[in-house]
Amino acid sequence: MKATFEPAIAELRWRQRWEELRLGIADSGSTKPPFSIALPPPNITGALHMGHALNAVIQDSLCRFHRMRGYEVCWVPGTDHAAIATQNVIERQLAQEGSSKEEIGREAFNRRVDAWYSTYQGRIVEQLRRMGASCDWSRERFTLDEPYVRVIRTAFKALFDQGLIGRGPRIVNWCPRCHSAISDEEVEYREHRDTFYFVRYRLPGGAAGLVVATSRPETILADVAVAVPPKDHRFTKLVGELLVEPLTGRLIPVVEDEAVDPNLGTGALKITPGHSAEDFAIGLRHNLPVLTVISLEGTMIAPNVPTLDGLEVDRAREVAADLLRDHGAMEREEPLVHQVGHCDRCGSVIEPLVTPQWWLRVSDLAGPAASAVESGELVLHPPQFRRQYLEWMKGLRDWCISRQIWLGHRIPVSTCGRGHVFAWIDEPDRCPECGDQGLTSDPDVLDTWFSSSLWPFAILGWPNPTEDFARFYPTTVLSTARDILWLWVSRMVMMGIRFTGQIPFHDVILHATILGADGARQSKSKGNVVDPLEMIDRYGADALRGWGATVAMGTQDARFDESRLDGFAKFANKLWNMVRLLHLIHFPEGEGRIPMADLPSDDELELVDRWILSRLLGLVRAVTMAMGDFELGVAVEAIYQFAWRELADWYLELVKERLQAQDRAALWVTREALLTTLELLHPIMPFLTDSCAEQFAGVAETLDRSEWPNPAERWASTEAEDTMAQIQELTGQLRSWLQDLGVKFGRHAAKVPLRMSTTQGTGESPELRRYLAAMVPVEWVGEEVASLAGMAPLVVGNVTVRLANTAAAQSPQIEARMRRELEQLEQSEARLSARLAGPFATSAPQSVVQRDRDRLEEASRRAALLRSALQI
Repeated sequence: MKATFEPAIAELRWRQRWEELRLGIADSGSTKPPFSIALPPPNITGALHMGHALNAVIQDSLCRFHRMRGYEVCWVPGTDHAAIATQNVIERQLAQEGSSKEEIGREAFNRRVDAWYSTYQGRIVEQLRRMGASCDWSRERFTLDEPYVRVIRTAFKALFDQGLIGRGPRIVNWCPRCHSAISDEEVEYREHRDTFYFVRYRLPGGAAGLVVATSRPETILADVAVAVPPKDHRFTKLVGELLVEPLTGRLIPVVEDEAVDPNLGTGALKITPGHSAEDFAIGLRHNLPVLTVISLEGTMIAPNVPTLDGLEVDRAREVAADLLRDHGAMEREEPLVHQVGHCDRCGSVIEPLVTPQWWLRVSDLAGPAASAVESGELVLHPPQFRRQYLEWMKGLRDWCISRQIWLGHRIPVSTCGRGHVFAWIDEPDRCPECGDQGLTSDPDVLDTWFSSSLWPFAILGWPNPTEDFARFYPTTVLSTARDILWLWVSRMVMMGIRFTGQIPFHDVILHATILGADGARQSKSKGNVVDPLEMIDRYGADALRGWGATVAMGTQDARFDESRLDGFAKFANKLWNMVRLLHLIHFPEGEGRIPMADLPSDDELELVDRWILSRLLGLVRAVTMAMGDFELGVAVEAIYQFAWRELADWYLELVKERLQAQDRAALWVTREALLTTLELLHPIMPFLTDSCAEQFAGVAETLDRSEWPNPAERWASTEAEDTMAQIQELTGQLRSWLQDLGVKFGRHAAKVPLRMSTTQGTGESPELRRYLAAMVPVEWVGEEVASLAGMAPLVVGNVTVRLANTAAAQSPQIEARMRRELEQLEQSEARLSARLAGPFATSAPQSVVQRDRDRLEEASRRAALLRSALQI
């Protein structure tokens, strides 16, 4: 074995080896219990980010854990065509070339898209494999594959025929740049500094009327009413009256509506159903007309006001404000800081517009999806998301499933020359109702989230009765980001129940979001994006995986901390060297595999052997429970602490001489403890663990094919753990005591002579003195040797330790060292006391004053200890 673990070499070697072993290939005919996961398909829009990396860690760890537990694991990977996002990428490329999709045409555009998918689909798969993802790559799916297209059409037609899908004009979030509707969840809100305009709407005779506050004076042209709070004394006389719209003089009514906030602005709200979702809802309640004055391109439609017609919205806002000032309608203006919606793909400001779209009525689907969580059939982790999910389900509105872009799944609807509208699975050549062949296809494409909502059952062969579907659906668990619980998870639950009669998964893991090192959301513009592949190059995949496991299930978003990766890289090397130590014991001059050994008898086991076996049993129980509860952080922390703090720092230190002497019990226990630790860690850090495990004879070709550890219950020993806990406590106290007394010790320091005694009537562990001497450079002397005069003893439990007066030369040195330190401490006490008694205590920053107080307290404590020891 080399002196250090080399991640890059191990990763390349084990990736190839796992592929040779066909690791991850699921057998639908297996009799093992199934464990299945549908990989949330990453968008083919470039490289994976830390969210993908974190999710890969969670899923792969669970898959490897369940393989070792005897399950038939099916982890189906795939990628999403990400229509809007991918089209934006291609359009930016074309713009850089001085062209556009319209200029090159659909055929050439589709070729560009296919080339993009071909390049980046392979890159994403390679990146997942670098993470160690042991997916079933033979089952890889893509949301534009022909079988997937058929699934989407089948589902769409069923919903259409059931009357749940229909087309009509409603208010949507319109992106003028993408030229498409987008969902509420795809709107990113950003802070804007604008102006609140207070505009007077007069009565027809010129009377005062009322004042309305608005940030969008350009949309006054589309006002159809002014709404006021019900029974508001400020406006009761105006309810039912007509007001003069101040730009064109149209008459609009005053209505009462509960949605109006009496404390916002003036308490009166201009109603513009064509350009506000809230106003659209109010307009429906009052049967108000819809006027549109902003085009799909984001420019004004105002033929009656030439100075506004054709202007960009921002410029039109300025011109409209000028017109209101000229008309004497502008009462006042105030600065306004508010949140404005932007397209999360291209960043353009969203325009609420009324456009004809395809809608899915979700009211029939939401009830069963909510019941699944209420009954506990489907469980969300962490549990606080349960309430949020249920509240979301109660407030669901119809889902706009159409998009006006080139890329994506065509909406499978045609209209014949006689007006018959029908959905289809196989593209038709005639109307099924009347036989007319003059068909017109719908120009829109489906929202990407509609196609991905079918993912869990579509990838397993639905609607066909496949072996995969029968064996692995419902899937066992879904792991995904918290910010798409509503956008994706809830819709998968609705669709899964609707089309299969079953929930699509039993557990949903909603992992933390990885923030930048500065605590802000990662963003290229902020320069705080963390590239997971760069981290792998620097620290190794296992270090990234170990860190990912620790933060995955935190209740809060996690700030990226590169030092933690460095810590896990050091841990990997530590574990490697622990195995190397045992390997060198067996093969000091050459290569070989650490041999298996016969189980030692109980009589051959020392206290420390019984202790580490008992601790190992407890570790197996804790890690098994944590992994079963999806608490990867609890599992990896328990392994880390055991391997480093107990196995390395204590057990191996105490048995070094026995190992060198080829003690049978020490060799067996060391092998058992190391190999079990590797098996427990394997789901999380598999490159390291397989690299270490192959050094042992009798181990499977990969730990994925080893059985999960199940140590004998007889290893449990409260007596051994309690005794070792006392020894560990005494060791720590002894080190601190000697350091406090000024005794310097280290690897090459002379051993400190000590006397030990126990309280009368209590026994002393036979290993006590030997273990202490192994951990602290001391030597024990007998009763015939006197204690060092004037030195206070160390008392821990029933044990008393005193410095022995056997080294005549050392005793004066110890006393002189103590007296020198006491003199320095007394000087420090005097200086700090004087400082704190003066004006410094009230004029200096409180943190600085407290620092000096802490220093004085510590100096006084140390001085008192030394005076006691010197009997001063």
